[in-house]
Amino acid sequence: MYTTMICDLALNLLIKELKTCPDLTFASKMFGVMAWIMPIFVGLSVFGGVNGLLFTSKRLFYVGAQEGHLPILFGMIHYKRCTPTPSLIFTCALSLVMLTTSDIYTLINYFSFIQWLWVGVAILGMMYLRWKKPDMSRPIKVSLAFPVSFFLCCVFLTVIPIYAQPVETGIGLLIVLSGVPVYLALIKNKKISPAVSSISDNNGIAENFRGYDSGKRRIISD
Repeated sequence: MYTTMICDLALNLLIKELKTCPDLTFASKMFGVMAWIMPIFVGLSVFGGVNGLLFTSKRLFYVGAQEGHLPILFGMIHYKRCTPTPSLIFTCALSLVMLTTSDIYTLINYFSFIQWLWVGVAILGMMYLRWKKPDMSRPIKVSLAFPVSFFLCCVFLTVIPIYAQPVETGIGLLIVLSGVPVYLALIKNKKISPAVSSISDNNGIAENFRGYDSGKRRIISD
């Protein structure tokens, strides 16, 4: 569907029009008086994408806490709804902080570059496991043509911004790489300072919350 839409834009708009607001220009040319439906569908698409990101991003903090990379508070879930509530609250707070920027386009460049970079790394890791551990249990298994093609798309979406916006992508890479020394100092070598240890201690914060479930997940009460 997206490929067809991009082809329609390329065939019906001039290069000058593609640089301004292609969606509205395309809608005005193709739909006439019904052009107002384009912003509505774009908004619905954005809402669906953000909704999916909220479902997945909070799980990243949750799993990171379970692995000992983040304070154990983020590894706790609601005892009724099984939702990682602390991680969700932290994600919402972090999103609100990001929205305080005055240049939304710079924020989009940062976010999209980092997102597709790590999606590509994850897909590459999955293909590596398919090669090194072919007998591993996999509930869902598809042809390698799909991850390979998707990985090539991720490479395209990360390489082109480096050429087009080197400053933004460079800053984004520095932000990501700033976590490497923290990981090496506090996580990999297990040399955690007393202050960080008290934050991540299972017997510390976890005592203020209620119980455990059948696995390793901590459960928080209302």
